[in-house]
Amino acid sequence: MTQQLQQTQQMQMQPRDTDTRLGILETAVSDIRSVMQDIRSDLKTRSSINWAPVNIMLAVCTVAGGMFFTWVNSNNGRLEGAIAKVEARTEAYVPRQDLDTRFAVVSQRRDDLQRLTDARVERVERDLDTITKQLVPRGEHEQMWAAQRARDADLQRQSDQNRQGLYDLNTPRDTIQGMQRRIDELERDARTPARR
Repeated sequence: MTQQLQQTQQMQMQPRDTDTRLGILETAVSDIRSVMQDIRSDLKTRSSINWAPVNIMLAVCTVAGGMFFTWVNSNNGRLEGAIAKVEARTEAYVPRQDLDTRFAVVSQRRDDLQRLTDARVERVERDLDTITKQLVPRGEHEQMWAAQRARDADLQRQSDQNRQGLYDLNTPRDTIQGMQRRIDELERDARTPARR
């Protein structure tokens, strides 16, 4: 095509008569027309769609899409089964809201019991302090017992001295009566609590 155009241009540059020039021009125009038709036919053939690769691609996409859809459906079925199992298992568990409510109630009860226990412990401590203040220490009791034993020993000694003195001064009858009175006095003293 380009050679024909170059030949046509070379011919146009040479001076000739008009008829030959017209003939050359007509051939050049017809050559251009034929070239244009060739170009047009090439463009038509190139611009027409080749349906074979499109059909192959469509078939491949259809098969791949069907396989993907089947895979998604099978996985969806498994997923729904797993969700059903989880839902069945969760029925055995307590919901979080119920646990929160229960924990709140338990903590309130624990706080109430703690306050009650603290009040009881304070009352027991007060009672213990009161009892401790009223108790006499063991050392004081031992001192009082030792003093009582000393008094009892002194009284026994006096009783023994008086008895001996009565035996020496009195008749047996007077001695017995005096002893009886002294025994009665001692018993009366023993019955009355000892004073400090």
